[in-house]
Amino acid sequence: MSFRIDAHSIPRYQTWGMMGVVLLLLITVFGFFVSREYAADDKRTALLYQEIVNSQKDRLRTELSSAQDYIRFMNQQADTVLMQNVKDQVDQAYSVATSIYQRLNGSRPEAEVQQVIREALRHIRFFNGRGYVFIDDMDGRCVLLPTAPQLEGQSLWDNQDDNGLYIMRSLIDAVKNPSGAGYSRYRWYPPGNTDEMKEKITYVRYFEPFDWVIGAGDYIFQTENDLKDEALKRISAQRFGRNGYIAVLDLAGNVLYTPYTSAKSLPAHYSAFSDAQERRVVGDIMEIAEQGGGFTEYDWFIPNGDDKSAQNLTAKLSLVDVVPLWDWVLVAGVYPEEFQEVFHLQQKELQEKLEADGWFLLLSLSCAGFFMMLIVWVYGQWLKRLFLKYSADIESKQEQIEDDARSLKIAARVFDTAREGIMVTDPDNRIVAVNSSFTEITGYAASEVVGLLPSLLASGRHSPDFYRGIWETLAVSDQWSGEIWNNTKSGQTFPEQLSISVSKDEAGEVVNYIATFSDVTDKKRAEEQLRYLAEYDDLTGLPNRRLLMDRVVQTIARAKRHELRRFSLMFIDLDRFKSINDSLGHSVGDLVLQEVSQRLQGAVREIDTVSRIGGDEFVILVTGKGSDAVISAANLAHRLLKMVSEPIQDQDLDLVVTPSIGIVSYPADGEDFETLLRNADAALYHAKSRGRNNYQFYDCKMNEKASARLKLENALRQAIEKGEMQLYYQPQYKLGTNELSGCEVLLRWFHAGELISPDVFIPLAEETGFILPLGKWVLEEGCRQGAEWLEEGVNLPSIAINVSAFQFRQEFYRTVDSVLRHTGFPPELLVLEVTESALMSDVSRTEFLLTQFRDLGIQIALDDFGTGYSSLAYLKKFSLDKLKIDRAFIDGLPDDQDDIAITSSILDVAKHLGLETIAEGVETEAQLNFLEAYGCDQVQGFYFSKPLPLSEFELLISSANGPS
Repeated sequence: MSFRIDAHSIPRYQTWGMMGVVLLLLITVFGFFVSREYAADDKRTALLYQEIVNSQKDRLRTELSSAQDYIRFMNQQADTVLMQNVKDQVDQAYSVATSIYQRLNGSRPEAEVQQVIREALRHIRFFNGRGYVFIDDMDGRCVLLPTAPQLEGQSLWDNQDDNGLYIMRSLIDAVKNPSGAGYSRYRWYPPGNTDEMKEKITYVRYFEPFDWVIGAGDYIFQTENDLKDEALKRISAQRFGRNGYIAVLDLAGNVLYTPYTSAKSLPAHYSAFSDAQERRVVGDIMEIAEQGGGFTEYDWFIPNGDDKSAQNLTAKLSLVDVVPLWDWVLVAGVYPEEFQEVFHLQQKELQEKLEADGWFLLLSLSCAGFFMMLIVWVYGQWLKRLFLKYSADIESKQEQIEDDARSLKIAARVFDTAREGIMVTDPDNRIVAVNSSFTEITGYAASEVVGLLPSLLASGRHSPDFYRGIWETLAVSDQWSGEIWNNTKSGQTFPEQLSISVSKDEAGEVVNYIATFSDVTDKKRAEEQLRYLAEYDDLTGLPNRRLLMDRVVQTIARAKRHELRRFSLMFIDLDRFKSINDSLGHSVGDLVLQEVSQRLQGAVREIDTVSRIGGDEFVILVTGKGSDAVISAANLAHRLLKMVSEPIQDQDLDLVVTPSIGIVSYPADGEDFETLLRNADAALYHAKSRGRNNYQFYDCKMNEKASARLKLENALRQAIEKGEMQLYYQPQYKLGTNELSGCEVLLRWFHAGELISPDVFIPLAEETGFILPLGKWVLEEGCRQGAEWLEEGVNLPSIAINVSAFQFRQEFYRTVDSVLRHTGFPPELLVLEVTESALMSDVSRTEFLLTQFRDLGIQIALDDFGTGYSSLAYLKKFSLDKLKIDRAFIDGLPDDQDDIAITSSILDVAKHLGLETIAEGVETEAQLNFLEAYGCDQVQGFYFSKPLPLSEFELLISSANGPS
């Protein structure tokens, strides 16, 4: 059979073919959807069943989660319940003791009253018979212990638990508070178990009439067991659904609760069950519990069935969950028959919906087929007309198609690597094509550059020789790559990474030059940022030590080339800047550094360099010619002292910071950076030693002083280890009786065979921070020695120890408390001497610290009163015990009228404020008589004794205490 092929028949064949395809497609779609729906019916049914099962699983999870929450709540109550119960028992016992004491006191001997109280409390039992009441005295002796009466009368002071806690001491510490009662937590052997200690909570109350501690306690695990029983009762009563319940087992395999079991009584181990099926199921549940829990299915007895035979078994879905807190296993389950009815109803609804969807699909496809046939016929008529028109125009467009093919060939070659900017030129180097990336980078559209030379992008930064070198390289290797600077359309210069390749034909003739490039501005910016971070200080924006060293090296090189002959380095350090950070915080310190850096920059010329090399240290490079550098440095230093010392004011901040400056000049004071910087540091230290807030030029003797200071600092840090530090004791005497009333502990340093003055090493220790370990050592040694004297029976009313302002901070209280506990020295015999400057550095912190020390029983003495703030308001505000009058006011007594007026005023103020007074530096009998006449309480000084080493002071206190 033959078909006629022409412009009229082809559209007709196409129309009928499309109608046939549409009809076949509709039949195929209908068959596909029907078969797919029926095939998916089974899957939907399975999914429906699984959804119902999952809902039951979620229900089981909810039930067990609720049970777990209840168990966690009960477990958290153990401590609270136990603490309240033991408190109730102790309060009751305390009431019994108080009642007996009030009734018998005065009518019977004290020992008999104590015996009546002990026997009244001895037989009291609680907590199911395991709880009892005990009594100890404040010295750690056992007064009543019903479970071990043989220990009564013995000291239990050193009893420890397995964590090293002293039990008796913790009980006594628990009542040392205003309420006279408290809790103690420790570990001890429970009844019947002498191998392992258990945690125990005890509540004690202080019984003041006999200095007793009355208490009772119980083990936490016993309370937890009571709570477990209560929780088990509640879970046993819990039901859900028609036959849902929660069974309880423990990890050892004991069944604690289940309503359906062959066991005669619970709890019972599952291996003892008479029913084999029951043993197997419980064993499987225990295996799941060992793996952390999960869902399981098994056959179990039908609910409410009396017969436990196999005929009454049915499938059951259960969730197993472990309770780590109590080593329990919870099992919650449901029977599938409970949700079968719901499943069958929903399955029927799905089938009815499937049939309705099938009829609807058939109707929809029929309507769609009719309209598609109509559309295909209309489309065929339109296509027929279009085909005739296309046939007429096809020849005229042939030439255009060939031109488009050549353009597409060029476009394919240009855009093979279109990620970067691409520019294609002809053999005459005129642009023939660019891509979109070119436009994005340069701003030029393709229509603006086609036909022009690439030189329109030139930035002018490169010489003709540079471009000539590019062409020479292309002529030899057909490739060139490198970095070049070009201009955008807006005139902005940017760096680019450029690669040029030459495209040639088969004859070796140049067809195109292809240039690919990318904008590396961000890369350059990142490199500059990294260089800035490496060479500049991020807080102040000043050059750092590295950049300063580089500029000094360059300046030295210029000096050697005779471009300049001299320059100066100025080393600047802010005086006592550490105190700003410590007292006001590092944020204020940073603000000060930024303000100082701005002032320094504003004071120098543009050719000079201001740098920050660390902390509060700045270095300025001052350049000049001949002697001008030295003169410029001196003038600049004078200006800087004035500018930096101006107040820094910012919101609530009003602060004055002063600088110290060391100056060196090149080449007189060094010919390299390290030497110049080291000598400038020596000059700076000399400026600080001259009182700070001044500048000093370097000379060679400064290095000797700096070296000596460094050696002294190193020796100081090793002095304690080498045993070079010794305590001396300045005796203190009570006026009127001249009895020894205490001593002041003084520190002496014997180094390399000579005595180093405290005026030398104490400021050095404060400046270097070594004052903290040094002060702690003095405190420990003084308290340890005091404790030894007390053990030997020596009666010394008090030991005074000086405290530096650098020590007097919040953590100092913990240090003192730790030392007293470690040495056993009584806090009421310790006197801490602090200066007014230490108290005034932070008033709120001082008030808190003084209150803490007073609560501990420690006395506070205000040292050198009259030489500092001498604020009467703060004398009243602070919790002080003693006032020490500085020797500066004692030296002129009784002749100097000013000293008389000041000293008598201080004594009068102290008397009215209830403060004890101690006069320092008493050397003559006339001074002693004056102080006694004006009511001074105690004195110390050479009139009685100079500071004594340990051996001599022990002889002194032995003679003062008389024969033992």
